Amino acid sequence: MRQVFRDVCNYAADLAGINSALYELGGLIIMHDASGCNSTYATHDEPRWTQMPSLIYISALEEYDAILGNDDKLIENVVEAAKETQPNFICLFGSPIALVMGTDFKGIAHVVEQETGIPTFGFKTSGMYSYIQGARQAYQMLAENFVKDTKKEKSSSIRINLMGMTPLDFGYSGNKEAIDAWAQENNFSIVANWSMGTSLEQIEKSSMSDVNVVVSSCGLDAAKVLEEKFHIPYVVGVPVGSCAKTLAENVRLSAHDHQNREMYQSGSHDSHIVLIGEPVMAQSMRLALDDEVQIICPTEIDWHLQEGDLYSHEEEDMRKKLNEADIVIADPIYRRLVSKDIHFIDCPHWACSGRLFKDQMPVIIGDGFQIIKNQV
Repeated sequence: MRQVFRDVCNYAADLAGINSALYELGGLIIMHDASGCNSTYATHDEPRWTQMPSLIYISALEEYDAILGNDDKLIENVVEAAKETQPNFICLFGSPIALVMGTDFKGIAHVVEQETGIPTFGFKTSGMYSYIQGARQAYQMLAENFVKDTKKEKSSSIRINLMGMTPLDFGYSGNKEAIDAWAQENNFSIVANWSMGTSLEQIEKSSMSDVNVVVSSCGLDAAKVLEEKFHIPYVVGVPVGSCAKTLAENVRLSAHDHQNREMYQSGSHDSHIVLIGEPVMAQSMRLALDDEVQIICPTEIDWHLQEGDLYSHEEEDMRKKLNEADIVIADPIYRRLVSKDIHFIDCPHWACSGRLFKDQMPVIIGDGFQIIKNQV
């Protein structure tokens, strides 16, 4: 029962991570479920849903089909939808129901691809893991199957890909545009943004990049694939506050010596500040705060957690750690775990609380981070 949430909510599920990563790329995305998973994603996890069309559907799995394991109906419906929509690719994955049924999505994907001639992929999801697990699979699939070996032309600027950018981590309130501005200020040209404000055609040209900038743990596996296939070094970090300058310097160094670089700072048991968040963003924020900060990582990926940090998605562990602090920086939903005498700084995270605090979501890229730092 320790993993039951009573006061806070779980993070967006692995299904939402796949949807968010592939939303703008023209693929036919099918979640195998009765209906609930799509409504949760559309209403809580996806700010682009009412502003930008996409081919994300639910299979409308029925009780008898679940009991009998009738995959033929799913295959027929997907093939019919593909003929009507002519997508760039097809992706299939399931909810907890499909997991219990033992649905073979890779096998189904093979049959669908044979019948349609469209690249089709099956993913392993359960609805039990966070968005990071799903997005990692989606980005790795793109890196392995769609990025072409494109001849590089001479350029006066350093060419970069932004790896792992979705609204689940960066919202839809200006952080994407702020990172674009950071790149322009430093004479970096963006080949592809994986994957906000981009297209599959741009993703295909990602091998033209000189450096991959990994802005969340969602994009780390794809960056490693591109390093192996095309010898493109990667730099991990987010340009928040003073980190913007450090990250730019790392990009220039990696473009020159082709070495990978990561931005993180040592933790401390004596810290009076606790920060909750996705590990790459949290590490960058700790560095930008230039203070002793402990990180709580509530997702499966605990990238470079340091001594004194906590990897846990158990509510009671987090409650104990938070109430030992003087200052807490986290999504407002974590206020429910913190006593009123602790200074709480709101930093909404779409993957955590969805649309609940969308109007409070700050632009924290570059100088925008002062909004947070001034409250510490």
